[in-house]
Amino acid sequence: MTASPPRDLLSFAALAGLAALTLYLMVVGQSIFLPLVLAIFISYLVLATGHAIQRVKFGSWRPSAVLGLSLAIIAFIVVIGLVVQIIAGNVRAVVEAAPQYQERLQALLTQITTFIASFLGQDRPLTLTTLLQEIDLRAVVGRFAGAFQSIASNTFQIFAYVAFLLLESRFFKHKIKAMFPEPGREAAVHATLSQIGSRIETYVLIKTLISFLVGVASYIVLSIAGVDFAPFWSLLIFVLNFIPYIGSPIGMLFPTVLALLQFSSPATAVIILAFLWGVQSAVENLLEPRLMGSSLNLSPVFMMLALSVWGAIWGITGMILAVPIMVMLMIVLAQFPNTRALAIMMSETGDLK
Repeated sequence: MTASPPRDLLSFAALAGLAALTLYLMVVGQSIFLPLVLAIFISYLVLATGHAIQRVKFGSWRPSAVLGLSLAIIAFIVVIGLVVQIIAGNVRAVVEAAPQYQERLQALLTQITTFIASFLGQDRPLTLTTLLQEIDLRAVVGRFAGAFQSIASNTFQIFAYVAFLLLESRFFKHKIKAMFPEPGREAAVHATLSQIGSRIETYVLIKTLISFLVGVASYIVLSIAGVDFAPFWSLLIFVLNFIPYIGSPIGMLFPTVLALLQFSSPATAVIILAFLWGVQSAVENLLEPRLMGSSLNLSPVFMMLALSVWGAIWGITGMILAVPIMVMLMIVLAQFPNTRALAIMMSETGDLK
């Protein structure tokens, strides 16, 4: 008789196969799964906002759970309405104006390389100009605008998912009890889901607040400087701020390049960049660590890997959702002996709370 494969090997093979199948379905079914995942993300934000409203006290009076959730839903609808209005009013204008800035960019690059060539004693501009002239601002801007428009076009579907998720949350405990009738197993599942909910709510609420403050501060800077399409760039900065490490620099880069092309003054562009960097650093380095603390406990290496993977699967939206997905995955993996080691590797400190 041949020896059967070790149980750990079979478990690993099954887990790898399940992960591969999941990734395949995520890629193929992007139009189906992405609105649902966005709705889950938004539901956490609404619930976290409702819980925050409940903690507010006016003397001896405190809002009830129903009132807190209702106010959170109203606030969410108002904010989404404003965002959709900004997208509808600015995206097309930005895309249509991109060719004009493309011409200015090519002219500026030609001047720069011609100056460098003359400084080095060359008779003709450096061939770097030809390479850099291949930069297509309309394509780059269109990619971000397309992501916004895609989300906006799925607004009704996302709203429907959010509404049903919030309605079904009332019966969630009853469903868990019916699925796991054993008291010990039920308690373990409730503890896991509670930990996931608490950490995701904390992250979503605080990150949204930080991104909102950064977006507002950036809008003030860009408006005072007179940069074109300040609402659009501020919204872009707000959204990209959800992407760890690389989101903020990319968000500052776009309005800075636009300012350089608009004013044809490197000094003005540098000043705008300095102010944008200043307000973002003040908010993110002073306020965010105090509010967020170590609630995520994610390894920076795995976080960067998650950004790459989910960015390849779902683009910019996937990079925004990468951190909440990683937190959920790490907590779930920590509950099973065969996958706990992987959860420890995903953590920043090695301590799974």
